[in-house]
Amino acid sequence: MFIWSDDTTGEITIPQIAKTGSNTLRIVWLTNNESDKATPENLDRIIQNTIDNGMFPMPELHGATGKWEKLSEQVDYWTDPAVVAVLKKHESYLLLNIANECGDHGIDAETFTEGYKSAIDRIRATGLRCPLVIDASGWGQDLEILLATGPKLLAHDPLQNLIFSVHMWWVAEDGSTQRIIDGIERSVAMDLPLIAGEFAPMGVGCARSIDYKTIMEQCEKHQIGWLAWSWGKVRNGDCPEMDMTRGELRGMYDGLADWGLEVAVTHPFSIQNTATKPRIK
Repeated sequence: MFIWSDDTTGEITIPQIAKTGSNTLRIVWLTNNESDKATPENLDRIIQNTIDNGMFPMPELHGATGKWEKLSEQVDYWTDPAVVAVLKKHESYLLLNIANECGDHGIDAETFTEGYKSAIDRIRATGLRCPLVIDASGWGQDLEILLATGPKLLAHDPLQNLIFSVHMWWVAEDGSTQRIIDGIERSVAMDLPLIAGEFAPMGVGCARSIDYKTIMEQCEKHQIGWLAWSWGKVRNGDCPEMDMTRGELRGMYDGLADWGLEVAVTHPFSIQNTATKPRIK
């Protein structure tokens, strides 16, 4: 969560994350209308620091969370010539997460498809060829909309270079464990390039509980990538217990605690036990 901290370029925190053996770092960012820290220069430095520490950088814009009407504004940022120059510089390693959790639960498949077709067209028109990561609507949780629209969006992208991200904030009630298993199996059967882009053991407001162990187990079983939420020097506003690191060592490897230590290091399907490091020159 660099954009909300004093470690805007990740010089302190990124080497600590790298100690887990992670191969990818999702970078929370904002448009320059939302933060004076969101300069092309800072973006360049944080992406470079991620690559230098042996991880693929996945910058994402957080300003459209739950707000479908702000999708175009996020694309405006990614297509700004100064930002494009930064992205092209690092394109060999880049995963571009267009917009975090854009849209609430009222977004239908046609609206989602047309909105992201336009986003794909605008970003590809800049010459960027890197994978584009598309979050589900419904605050990232609506896997059904990804299953319904993913094949159409893949066919629309001239490079067919898309990844779809579901945020599994599925509180464990009404059979959510089976929902995890079924959802991942359906995506695999469709050959849909899917990742679990966010999860923790609890939801917003510390709602109990999310079956994160099944998420990890099923992702490992089907070779699906995943990213835990979240690591930062600032406390998580949705629920402080979502923080992977705690106390005076918040943001540091030695500050890993509870579920954060488990998913990063000690669980059989943790980052340290399953991640394959990329070859970065």
